[in-house]
Amino acid sequence: MSVTLSGEWAVYVGQEKMGRLSTIDPDGMPSTTPVFYALIDDELYFGTQKRRKKYRNLQRDAKLCFTIDTPTAPYKGIMIQGHARFVDDPAIMQRWHDALMYRYYGHRDSASWQYIQSLGNPGLVKIDIARIFQWDLS
Repeated sequence: MSVTLSGEWAVYVGQEKMGRLSTIDPDGMPSTTPVFYALIDDELYFGTQKRRKKYRNLQRDAKLCFTIDTPTAPYKGIMIQGHARFVDDPAIMQRWHDALMYRYYGHRDSASWQYIQSLGNPGLVKIDIARIFQWDLS
């Protein structure tokens, strides 16, 4: 059974900008990298080039942990455990591209967005949430 983000925690995730994705390396060790992400219909998505280690790790073992937290007081955060689901639906991919572009780059003419586009289509991953842990130390 999948868990969904809702209420104040969905708002929190939508407001923050950087998440940390943890995957499992072939030798069983954890690997954590920062990633941009977007919420689409209260579902959490991120993308990466298919040649990247995190994508290859998820192809081999779909288990993941995704953490978003506020690095300054008042400290608050969310840790999501779940599984990667690879998405190839063109409509969802377009919605994700649009959400990412506006969320991080502001407009299609930005140099950063043009660079991202030059990399080609990323592997899009939806996080199927199994468990959510939150903290709010305010």
